[in-house]
Amino acid sequence: MSGSTQIFQTNNPTRWKRIKWTSRIILLIIFFLIVVLVLAIKNGTNPGLPDIKNRAKFYQNKLNPDNKFTLSSSLNKKYKGFRDFLVKRQREDSLKKLNAIKLHASQIRAAFYVPWQPASLTDLQKNGDKLNTIYPEWFFIDPQTYKLQTRIDSAGLASMKQKRLSIQPIFTNFNSNKKARGIGDFDGQLAHTIISNSKIRKSIIQQLVDTLSYYKLQGINIDFEELDEKNNELFTRLLKELYEALHNKDLLMTVDVSPKNEDYDYKNLAPVSDYVILMAYDQYSDATGAGPISSQKWIEEQLDWLADKIDPSKIILGLAGYGRDWVTDDDSSYVQDLNYDAVIDMAKLSNSAIQFDNDSYNLHFSYIETETDTSAEAKHSVWFTDAATTFNILRFSDDYTTAGTAMWHLGSEDPRIWNFYGRSLSSESLRKNPFDFSLLETLPINPNKKPTASGEGELLDVIYTPVKGNIKLEIDNAEMLIAEQRYVQLPSGYVYEKFAEDKTPMGPGHKIILTFDDGPSAAFTPQILKILEKEKVPATFFIIGINAEKNIPLLNREYKDGFEIGNHTFTHHNIATMSPERADLELKCTRVLLECITGHSTILFRAPYNADSEPHTFEEIEPIARSKKHNYITVGESIDPNDWDPKMNADSIYNRTIRLAEANNASIILLHDAGGDTRQPTVDALPRIIEYFKKRGCVFTTVANLMGKTRDEVMPPVKRSWINSLNFFIAEASYWTGQIVFAFFIVGIALSVGRMLFMGIIAFIQKQREKNEVAATAKPLVSIIIPAYNEEVNACRTITSLLNQDYENLVVIFVDDGSKDETYNKVQKEFAMVKNVQVFTKQNGGKASALNYGINIAHSDFVVCIDADTQLKKDAVSELMKKFTSENIAAVAGNVKVGNEVNLITRWQSIEYITSQNFDRRAFELLNCITVIPGAIGVFRKEAIIKAGYFTTDTLAEDCDLTMRLHRCGYKIANCNSAISYTEAPETMKQFLKQRFRWSFGVMQSFWKHRDAIFNPSYKNFGMIALPNILIFQILLPFLAPLADLILVLSLLAAGFGIIQSDISNIIFYYFIFTLVDVAGAAIAFAFEKEDYKKLLWMIPQRLVYRQLMYYILIKSFNRALKGELQGWGILKRTGNVKKVSSA
Repeated sequence: MSGSTQIFQTNNPTRWKRIKWTSRIILLIIFFLIVVLVLAIKNGTNPGLPDIKNRAKFYQNKLNPDNKFTLSSSLNKKYKGFRDFLVKRQREDSLKKLNAIKLHASQIRAAFYVPWQPASLTDLQKNGDKLNTIYPEWFFIDPQTYKLQTRIDSAGLASMKQKRLSIQPIFTNFNSNKKARGIGDFDGQLAHTIISNSKIRKSIIQQLVDTLSYYKLQGINIDFEELDEKNNELFTRLLKELYEALHNKDLLMTVDVSPKNEDYDYKNLAPVSDYVILMAYDQYSDATGAGPISSQKWIEEQLDWLADKIDPSKIILGLAGYGRDWVTDDDSSYVQDLNYDAVIDMAKLSNSAIQFDNDSYNLHFSYIETETDTSAEAKHSVWFTDAATTFNILRFSDDYTTAGTAMWHLGSEDPRIWNFYGRSLSSESLRKNPFDFSLLETLPINPNKKPTASGEGELLDVIYTPVKGNIKLEIDNAEMLIAEQRYVQLPSGYVYEKFAEDKTPMGPGHKIILTFDDGPSAAFTPQILKILEKEKVPATFFIIGINAEKNIPLLNREYKDGFEIGNHTFTHHNIATMSPERADLELKCTRVLLECITGHSTILFRAPYNADSEPHTFEEIEPIARSKKHNYITVGESIDPNDWDPKMNADSIYNRTIRLAEANNASIILLHDAGGDTRQPTVDALPRIIEYFKKRGCVFTTVANLMGKTRDEVMPPVKRSWINSLNFFIAEASYWTGQIVFAFFIVGIALSVGRMLFMGIIAFIQKQREKNEVAATAKPLVSIIIPAYNEEVNACRTITSLLNQDYENLVVIFVDDGSKDETYNKVQKEFAMVKNVQVFTKQNGGKASALNYGINIAHSDFVVCIDADTQLKKDAVSELMKKFTSENIAAVAGNVKVGNEVNLITRWQSIEYITSQNFDRRAFELLNCITVIPGAIGVFRKEAIIKAGYFTTDTLAEDCDLTMRLHRCGYKIANCNSAISYTEAPETMKQFLKQRFRWSFGVMQSFWKHRDAIFNPSYKNFGMIALPNILIFQILLPFLAPLADLILVLSLLAAGFGIIQSDISNIIFYYFIFTLVDVAGAAIAFAFEKEDYKKLLWMIPQRLVYRQLMYYILIKSFNRALKGELQGWGILKRTGNVKKVSSA
């Protein structure tokens, strides 16, 4: 009746040793491969960059222009400079008088603000507290209506008010529609209409007053230039009338004047204005040729000249905060204004040495710029002012009797001036509060500065990254002037070069490059490759490493078919927002993957989210700079139809591509072969895009060709090594492992859903059949056998419930299996006088031996086997016996329910009993492949048990094993859902794990014992359905489940930390949907059982915890099977919490 050893048991210790050593070797190999991969990524060398000969420009032959400003002239003879002025002032002992006239509290520190330059607003927000007055360029004349036109930017206004500045907008005759070198210019005719027409003049004056009052501004600044008048009387009249109107409202008025200009009646300006701003800059212009912006002697001359006509206390000295570039080429010469940052970038780009002219206190450098494709040369002579210039001018101004200073303009100046612009630099003030000149020796990096571009084209290469400037100063300690300065290290923001421009007009010969980002994609990349190969069109694919690893054959195909491949990072995360270490890792991983798969590296890179050919911010250019460290050239684009947008269809993609290409005369088209829900619109638009450009005569080519290089130069071959070979093995192994696991998941999901539907249909059919079944009427003698070991808590109550059965012809046989407690004594004492209760005791031999003992004693043809902790409903035995309608029915399984739902773990078990065990048996009855007659309730034909060989002890699931052997004997197993028993489920985690291990291990033993029957048609549905069901759904798929949960957790973590681009809410949503599917399947079982649907709510926490416990049990069972040790039943501690069964 039992074997000498258990299934899986072995006395040979070498099996477990072999398994352990095999596992260790596998782990060691995996560790070795990981080390190799890490070393390859860490120590991988970057391919060298080819010599790019078609860069847009190069710079050479730094010039040493004649410094004509140091030569003898009337200006140099009369004025000796600021130092001479300061010495003279001190010698005349006039400082006390000057300081008495001008108090620092009333000194004006002003600046002009231009809303058309974003840096001006940033500068205002950062440094506005160093000012007390601001002149924003807001008021214009409408050239059509001659009415006031305001261009007030709300952000600027808010910042000015927040810093409590005196806001005096500029009112100007600048006309944006009058073009000079592509920009607006001052319009004398526009001004003439205003000042000559009394009606228009009065109207606009009233508009000005009303607007200033409405916005609660403090005054106005008049900037009328390039006047076209025979005399200046009309302009003076306008100023007089406006001044009177403003003063009636307690508003200020200032007037901007350039030196020695006939447009202004200087002597009569003072009575009709509060202040006159002397624009002491633009000393040299387009007409004069290159020279200082505002030299010290020239400023002194202009101020002295104006001070003879206007009280100096009404003069505000205008300062220059910018530079100018005088450009001369073969065809023309012109001047362009530059801000300080642009000047420094230009000096750095051209490798020029900046010279400080200690005669003018201005700075300059010169160089020659050569166009690569035409060899055309342009000579540049650059002059500019910086903090040293401004410091010296303020020293001069603050010891003069002026009202203050005004700088043109915010956003263009050397940022070092803010170390002193907000304080007085008079000699008296510096004696009391000396200035720390070391503040001017360093230029900090400005993160808000727009990157500086050089050249034209859609390929980008960072030339300089942000560095602090280092400046050496020589101080004239006697007069506190900066006598000399030297730029030791030029400060720099980002400077990048755009190159490889195809200047050919759109049409015949113009180059078009198709590029595809985010792939490879198993769904869409093959379609795109098919189109490209059919049309014989080359392309460049920018791959994401994580997608390439999933699609290695596609990556191989892209290279072997002749296409170029570039790096698009490993996870498609924004490089600018990640740490430098992670950015390096992303770039290296993708490059190493490409190298080991194709045998070639790449120098082509495109940054996720920042593919634009003209980066405007630090964030946009940061990826380019980081990639440069790894010897990448960034491939930008100027034709981006936004095909990634879900709203875009094929027509939209096509139309936008054509429009952008024609408008920009560009070459590089950005499309996507992966990413998003679908790339089908891109696939549909691609043939039309190709057809259009072919008809226009354009030439489809590659990025390499645009650079004048070959594919092998942008994708250089890598030297084969054992590390590369191992990396290839790792990549291939990872790919195929992923493919196999994914296939398992798909098959598993399909099988699980299919099983649920199949079981639901079969269970429904069986339920309908049960309605028409004819019940057996015979009432043969039935013996109820109760094996017990240490069951003193439940035994008596169980027997009592059995004696209440409405089936009269039954005998209870209680078999004590050598209990160590009072089980036998209590039962014997309680039922000694009950004649249909027989009580026996025997040596401990296990549940199977106790059952066999009872079977042999029984005189009946039918035996009911139940556990000692079980209570039966009153009609349970009657219902079971009704199913014996045929001699071929060997056993009938009853319906087991949890009788002690007292805590969370017992409620979870209750759901499991309803949804899987009972529901499955109902369905499998129809197919005659029930694999377990539950130990809690089941009736057997005694003859069948004997024929099958009784209960055996070679498995821990003796009930499962016997059921399988009955199938093999050709018997039928029935199920009776109306025969209900209530069992005591484990109430503690320890007891639960102990019981479930016995079940899991026992079922595994039973399956292995009967493995020869699997897929054996001789055993009908038992071999074709029941055993495969155990193999697939109770052994194999549960091993995949923990992996699925692990992937879920890792996905959540990866998405949370930004390692992968995925919405956490989407992951949780899909997991919730899967849970609902489980709940829906359970609801079907609940409907069959007529259970309370409220219990289903417990499935949500059950899915999160209960399944993980079952994983642990399954893995433990598998481990014990491999070890081959003898397994015992274990003892479950009983609580007696099973509810009393009603008589109903």
